[in-house]
Amino acid sequence: MSRLGAAALRRGVAAYTVPSASRLAAFVLASPRLFSADASGEAAAAAAADSQDDSFLKASREGLAYGRFYSVIAGGNRLGKDMLKTDIIHYLDRCELSLDDVKVDYNRGYYPVGALLRFPSKASFTTAIRQTNQGRLYRLEEISRDQWDLNQSFDGKALLLQGVPRNALPEDIERFLCGTNFEPPPFESFLRPGVPEPIRMVLVKFGTKTDAMNAFITKNRGFCLNNPVSVRVLQ
Repeated sequence: MSRLGAAALRRGVAAYTVPSASRLAAFVLASPRLFSADASGEAAAAAAADSQDDSFLKASREGLAYGRFYSVIAGGNRLGKDMLKTDIIHYLDRCELSLDDVKVDYNRGYYPVGALLRFPSKASFTTAIRQTNQGRLYRLEEISRDQWDLNQSFDGKALLLQGVPRNALPEDIERFLCGTNFEPPPFESFLRPGVPEPIRMVLVKFGTKTDAMNAFITKNRGFCLNNPVSVRVLQ
């Protein structure tokens, strides 16, 4: 082969195997994500993680179950006025309930008509159904979360005074409560049917459970304007 032919052959091979500078530049501009780890990729990963966390929390919330617990004795739809949250928790001892998972349901006269319960899982609720069916003293019905959320919980921070004289003024009630850390008036007051005349009830709130319990211990069966007053803790 002549020198001229060999040189031409070498130039052809070089042109075929090495991309031109313009083609290489175009490739780099068209594919920036292959050569840089910009923040957009990290943001997308973080968003995906947040979405997974939200899904997990949603699934956890949906796993809760709510029920209404009440007695079936004497017509049902009530609880014993002396029944405590701990009594319910011990009765349903296989359901992993805590004090925060129990709300006592009161009627307008603050008589306990049931308890609203929050279960950590559907399986726990099913276990409670089996326990109540075996005992046959109580009944448990499923309720919505809205019913649970709307129910007020006194959480042991309120006392119900029963037998307050009908002519007692707020100042008289304050004197009766003297020495306790009660929240100042106005007090909620109402009449409950009684014999031979209606009985006056007064609701008093406290800042803590300890304050309410101390008032219960020191004031139960005390006297307001020479009338004996019984005291009950609202849960």
